[in-house]
Amino acid sequence: MRETDLEDGMGEGVTGTAAREPAVRGPRRPRAARRTVAVLGTGVFAIGTDMFVVAGVLGGIATDLGVSVGSAGLAVTVFALAYAVGAVLLAPSLSVRSPRRVLVVSSAAFAVLNVSAALAPELPALLAARALGALAASAYVPAASAAAAAVMPASHRGRALGTIVGCMSAATVLGAPAGVLLASMLSWRAAFALPAVLAAVTGLLLTGDVSRPPARREPPECGEPSASGGEVPGPGGAGRRGRQRVSPRQRQPRPRPSLRHRPPLPHADPELGARRRAAVRARLRPMGSPAVAATLVVTFLLMTASYSTYTYLPQLPAAAAVPLGSGLFIAVFGLAGTAGTWWGGSAADRRGPGRVVGPALVVSAVAFAVLPHATAVVAVVTVAAWGVAVWGFVPAQQHRLIGLGTAAPPLLLALHSGAVHLGSAAGSLLGGLVVDTAGAARLWTVAVVCCGAAWAVHTVLVRTVLVGKEKGS
Repeated sequence: MRETDLEDGMGEGVTGTAAREPAVRGPRRPRAARRTVAVLGTGVFAIGTDMFVVAGVLGGIATDLGVSVGSAGLAVTVFALAYAVGAVLLAPSLSVRSPRRVLVVSSAAFAVLNVSAALAPELPALLAARALGALAASAYVPAASAAAAAVMPASHRGRALGTIVGCMSAATVLGAPAGVLLASMLSWRAAFALPAVLAAVTGLLLTGDVSRPPARREPPECGEPSASGGEVPGPGGAGRRGRQRVSPRQRQPRPRPSLRHRPPLPHADPELGARRRAAVRARLRPMGSPAVAATLVVTFLLMTASYSTYTYLPQLPAAAAVPLGSGLFIAVFGLAGTAGTWWGGSAADRRGPGRVVGPALVVSAVAFAVLPHATAVVAVVTVAAWGVAVWGFVPAQQHRLIGLGTAAPPLLLALHSGAVHLGSAAGSLLGGLVVDTAGAARLWTVAVVCCGAAWAVHTVLVRTVLVGKEKGS
């Protein structure tokens, strides 16, 4: 990948998915640019697979490592928590680095750490590999989004970003079920090997400069041999009579840059630490708005409810009564989520975010209450309804945050992503405690309580803060 294509057009480096207008209107080779976006999407697909596949292999992890299912669920908790912290704190620190280097190093680190997770002999080693892998993932995903927008012309930038988001969604439909299938045939360790291979391939392709254009030759100086074997015309005019012959002795060597005059390295910049701290403070500043804080709380509570159930889908009675078990549930959840994302975004545009968020909370609460006690067929339908509701909820909340106008959209979306992953960590932790103490049949209690709290905050937010600001609320 051409490094200038990645660096030109990136607004805040790896700190956001928005990119400023590139120095050139678009790459010279559109096919190479599309290939670059595909390579970047492969890395996102690997990360998404790693995020969602663990829920389907918790039983194997618990049995092999000799721990409870709730303790094995910490593999989801530490990943989500580390990813949320990395998205808020690590990305601003990397904004001064080369985008291409961030992509290559983070994808390679993610691959190595997934191999370490696959080879982990005990739970502490697995958790350490998961936490470090999440930090690498939190550096790669925003950098890949920004790079995908930078290498494409402005007219195709939305499609490039849609490809990156689509690869994350495809991981729930294809990647995670494939990992569960491999785990059922081989071992739970194979589920971690799959994203490791995909990430390694991504790193190799990114290192190979897949979109580098043909190198441009510098024009030869007057009297120097040209590429065709002749000489470049001198100031006397074209033709043989106007050419000037310069002997090698008369040519002046080009001065070489002195090491003393080279610019300081980024790590030697005395103001680097201050800039990093300022970037982190700027990211957290919008949370001072009551509307932003309340919106993030609603997202956190629903994600806590969702992941308290999703993480432990294999432990539900209905999972053992359907083909492929939890793998089928994960695939249905992903397919429904794809439809839900489209529904949530379009409905928020037409009727306002409030008309999406409220129904999503109600449908999710009903699904959580029914799922532990449902038959196989009813459980599949319930998972589909839950997937539509939860995934439709996300773009509606993003729509609401951007509409508040309290900060730049990339900054607000980054905070929302942090709330999603913090909720994932809290949900998997609470769900594990419930499974170990009361059994999977009681998971619905935590989920429904969280949905009720989210509904209360949402209602207060709309009636007191957002009254008259949202169409249809």
